[in-house]
Amino acid sequence: MGTRRNTTRITGGLWKRTIVPILEDSSVRPTLSRIRETVFNWIRQDIEIAECKVLDLFCGSGVLGLEALSRGAISACFVDHNMECLVRIESLLTRLNASQKATLINEEVSSWLEHNIGEQYDLVFLDPPFTFDNPAIYLSKVKHLVKKNGLVYLENKSSTSITLDSEVECWRSARAGTVHYGLYRIL
Repeated sequence: MGTRRNTTRITGGLWKRTIVPILEDSSVRPTLSRIRETVFNWIRQDIEIAECKVLDLFCGSGVLGLEALSRGAISACFVDHNMECLVRIESLLTRLNASQKATLINEEVSSWLEHNIGEQYDLVFLDPPFTFDNPAIYLSKVKHLVKKNGLVYLENKSSTSITLDSEVECWRSARAGTVHYGLYRIL
């Protein structure tokens, strides 16, 4: 049995090539570098990342939110139930002198979404565990958190079918091996 890599790197921006530690836990599955590069190229075609407030749900390693901050996002909110993941993100942000740009929340995403109604974001990252049967349900659950013209990124197992409600449209999507990923708009 092969060993699992326990780091990844930020692919662009101020912190390009910065190593991001990954918790050695099978439930933590960071978005692949090549997927992140593609997604951020898509995003910059539509919105100015330097003006974005970002929400990273099921953040795990935090690499999606960190990537956005590296590319100039105003702030990022990281939500995950695993405190150890958040401690690693906080440690890295401290090392990068960027703690003031981040909020870290240790809570189950579903319960956090139920009571969070005030803040709105330009860019929301959703990377739920591949064991979730219907990850697209979170597209509906985050609608109230997305600013007008904002984008939502969803990553899921390619064998999982995605059913969108009438208020969500897929703007761009692709596959990479067992991963399906896309950017969605809330109508």
